[in-house]
Amino acid sequence: MFLIEIAAPAGALTDGDRATLTKAVTSLLNEGVSAPEETMARGRAVTHIAFRELAGWTTGDGTWAPPAPPPLVITATVPEAWREEMSRPLSGAVRAGVRRLDRDHGWTRPGGHLWINLVGIADGSIGLNGSPATADELTSWMTEEFRARHSAGEVDLPEGVVIDPMCGMQVTLGRGAITMEHDGETIGFCAASCRRAYAKEHSLPVPA
Repeated sequence: MFLIEIAAPAGALTDGDRATLTKAVTSLLNEGVSAPEETMARGRAVTHIAFRELAGWTTGDGTWAPPAPPPLVITATVPEAWREEMSRPLSGAVRAGVRRLDRDHGWTRPGGHLWINLVGIADGSIGLNGSPATADELTSWMTEEFRARHSAGEVDLPEGVVIDPMCGMQVTLGRGAITMEHDGETIGFCAASCRRAYAKEHSLPVPA
């Protein structure tokens, strides 16, 4: 679940500006991702981006007015269990979009005029399809279609690579890989959140 709200002074952003910022955020789901399409389709379905225009935006230096670069406050809501893992990639994608926006307009953005706040939603307070859910249940829902295909033996594995059984991303085993042992098999995961979800689903000890 990614709910991203971008607040700016009223009238500060054009349709093109909003498209630039939206493209930067959705790049996390569309560029360089090795997860299967079934998983990415559900990931896109739970990603929502909206813009809020606020009148009378004022800082300690006074009311904002063009041609000064507009201050931006971007709030991303994610499951609390994902917040730390998502912080760097999501913040990086947003910063890239804002830099592109500033270049397009020739703006030099002063310090303090870009805030990116990640808000974590506690387990049981995530309203997946209208029902309370945990981060692990969200992961399971996003990967449900892929896991059915994986269980049916329809996924081919390249040499030296395993498939994260939760999300379907390819994982190269070796130093630094996130793994766990189950039924005599080494299972690889793209992230600690997938390993935790797998452990819970199979009633295994949850790795620290």
